[in-house]
Amino acid sequence: MNNGLGTRAAVTIIVGVGWLVFLIIFLAFYAGNYSVWQNLAVFLASMLIAGGTIAIMWVAWALGR
Repeated sequence: MNNGLGTRAAVTIIVGVGWLVFLIIFLAFYAGNYSVWQNLAVFLASMLIAGGTIAIMWVAWALGR
């Protein structure tokens, strides 16, 4: 697999779209079972996981690894 800029851009888009799909499915089918605070926690946790994945990938690229 090519470790260039294009690959990282594609993975960033895929992770972003995957996160939005997860959020839509969660809100449509599961959010009613939880309180507002629990829904907020799921939102924040999923955003941290997606953002962390993207950040680790781009930082590794920026450091030249």
